[in-house]
Amino acid sequence: MKDKQLTQKQELEVAADVIEYLKGRGFEGVQAACILKTSATHIENRLAAQVFFQCMQKGLN
Repeated sequence: MKDKQLTQKQELEVAADVIEYLKGRGFEGVQAACILKTSATHIENRLAAQVFFQCMQKGLN
């Protein structure tokens, strides 16, 4: 992985795996989509915060 980023193919594979997992737990359709979107947003926010703090750290050094 370049720069710790997933390729589009890898992102789709992860999404498909999560959807299958949710289906196995009884979540389908809109419920599964909402859970998947919420999870993705949470991960994106964490990554954005991590990058921000790393940049700030570099700027202070």
